[in-house]
Amino acid sequence: MMKQMTKKLMAALLTVSMAAGLMIGCGSKSAGSDAAGGAAAQSGSGSPTLDKILADGKIVIGCSLNGAPIGFTDDSGTPMGYDVDWANRLGEVLGVEVEIQNVDAETRLPALTSGRVDVLFANTTGNLERAQTVDFTMPYLRCGVKMITAAGSNLHTIEDLNDPSINVSVNRGSTGEALVTQYAPNANILYVDNFTDSVLQLEQGKADASFEDNTVVDYAASQNDKLEAQEGLYTSDPICVVCRKGDMEFVRYLDMFVSWQISSGWQAETYEKWWGTEPAELDYIW
Repeated sequence: MMKQMTKKLMAALLTVSMAAGLMIGCGSKSAGSDAAGGAAAQSGSGSPTLDKILADGKIVIGCSLNGAPIGFTDDSGTPMGYDVDWANRLGEVLGVEVEIQNVDAETRLPALTSGRVDVLFANTTGNLERAQTVDFTMPYLRCGVKMITAAGSNLHTIEDLNDPSINVSVNRGSTGEALVTQYAPNANILYVDNFTDSVLQLEQGKADASFEDNTVVDYAASQNDKLEAQEGLYTSDPICVVCRKGDMEFVRYLDMFVSWQISSGWQAETYEKWWGTEPAELDYIW
């Protein structure tokens, strides 16, 4: 009972702080939270999405479970990984049940905009094109797209792929696809649903190269001597939480949630748990 009350209190404090920030601008994290708590509970958070989540006692979160250590499933089918830890952390702070639905690069945004999931922790790069249809929070991870090939390949850069005889395996709608289209337009693109399929195509010799975030590529190459991560990053990408367009109160709430996980050291600890190294430095507000 005490544990559940603590979770509810944490969620209430975040909601109150969000409302206070909108009304009075800058201030301390705890200023006025006790006095405003009752009013917030009566009037709601100002976010229809957040109010529904709290009323239902459950949040549905889309995670991409096809590339360790960002997201995958263990032998029993239980979701695991960096993004999954973030999803469960949000549920813990809100004091609600977490339901995780598996999405990929092609289905993640439609799953969100259709209402099938409430929010995405799905290794999604925030950019202006996507921001026309969805909203992004401040980054909870920063990484870059990297090229991966079979071990011993003579293909080392994206320009090396610009030939019709070269097969490149990428997710449809991914940053990797955009890079190949721009810098190796003559390459033959093989579309897959997830990075696991790209790895299989590389192992089988069906694909000559693939592109994915360095966090996924470096981990895959370290676990598989048939693969080789090529040098260099092609982007510097902010990986953000994604939510439906139009509920800026929910975006602000999630911004505060992300910021607190960074400033508290939780984000760095979680990153080190999965990669064994320190993460790239992230800015925080609160």
